[in-house]
Amino acid sequence: MKIKRIVAVIGSACLIVALVALSVMSCAEPIETGGVLKISVGIDANTLGHPPTLTRMGDFRKAAASVETLVRTDEAGTPVPWLAKTWKVDAQAKTITFTLEKGVKFHDGTDFNAEAVKWNLEQYMASPRIELNKVESIDIVDDYTIRLNLSEFDALLLPNLAAAAGLMISPTAYQTYGQEWCATHPLGTGPFKFVSWDRDVSIKFERFDDYWQKGKPYLDGVEWVIIADPMVATASFLAGEQHIATQIEPKDARDLEDSGEFTIAMSVRGGLHAICGDAGNPDSIFANIKVRQAVEHAIDKQAICDTIGYGYWTPVYQAATPASWAYNPDVVGYPYNPEKARQLLTEAGYPNGFQTTIFTMNTPAHIVSIMTAIQGYLSEVGIDAEMDIMDHGRFYGIFAGGGWQDGITVFPMGLSPDELGLINRIYTPESVLFGT
Repeated sequence: MKIKRIVAVIGSACLIVALVALSVMSCAEPIETGGVLKISVGIDANTLGHPPTLTRMGDFRKAAASVETLVRTDEAGTPVPWLAKTWKVDAQAKTITFTLEKGVKFHDGTDFNAEAVKWNLEQYMASPRIELNKVESIDIVDDYTIRLNLSEFDALLLPNLAAAAGLMISPTAYQTYGQEWCATHPLGTGPFKFVSWDRDVSIKFERFDDYWQKGKPYLDGVEWVIIADPMVATASFLAGEQHIATQIEPKDARDLEDSGEFTIAMSVRGGLHAICGDAGNPDSIFANIKVRQAVEHAIDKQAICDTIGYGYWTPVYQAATPASWAYNPDVVGYPYNPEKARQLLTEAGYPNGFQTTIFTMNTPAHIVSIMTAIQGYLSEVGIDAEMDIMDHGRFYGIFAGGGWQDGITVFPMGLSPDELGLINRIYTPESVLFGT
């Protein structure tokens, strides 16, 4: 099978900037069958097959070859049927009743039915995750009908069931091998079966011949190839070694588009990157809201989007993208105003600025470019920021432990259908990012 070649560009900007999922593809070709689709990604997964601990959007995408959700969302974010073929919402009774697809099996031969769904949802409810916290109980109506009883009506429940909360894994596999095994062996109902995971090298899936959608999948397999260096990823893609390349730098994407050989296909959904000060620490300089406001005013976000993002990025001033139901177009935020930044620093007690540290990952390259630009903007208002560039292992260790003492870090936020839940997970007092 000759597979259409695509480039997906992941971008970020500051303080919060929408990541626009982009694809560069060749001309459309007739559908053929066979072949292994190879996709390069810049970062390996943390977990693949245990939904409650699957928190990164990149991991969700990798797992999706094997593990499916009860419902999905279309490009507009509207829930559409998948493993649940229909549902009935009774807002007055505070229930949602799902009718499930029949004849579906997990890759180990376990039947997908109401019992399996109940088990999966209750596992998720027992975890610290909050997406299902309004589900009080679950009733099995019959083998292929299940009812969720809510403490109060939750309009976001369906979108959440299109994300990690709705992922269905084999109860038999979990009960046989345990959580740790499932985390590294995704075993769902999807079109591809898990084959292997070679850390920092590749994740491989093969065709599941008994997939419930007859005639699919068209491919023989899918392979995720881990290439941390965007330059190497681009060269590998252009050499024909992968069919899809992610983490392509915006400049390379612009060059590919300008060549006339590729077309950009933009998704309305994306992700966010937020610059966060150590504001949860009461002894931190960033605990002072005027300091945080000064940092906001000091940075020309639009200029960064234009010069580093090559027009593919959009600055936003809230934890939602323009395509989100939660996006408020009336939010003005903190426009670029270095004079205002200096004024706020003076009011905060730092008329001569202060010293701090910017903690950042060493890849992808545009992250370092963004943080370097931020360093320059902060310098113009008197904030002397030293760069601490580190590998992903050290960065996530610092991030998870809240260890960017009195400094600034970048927080990547994969978009959730429930932005309120996302905000609660990040900014509540229990979160390491509380007060940022």
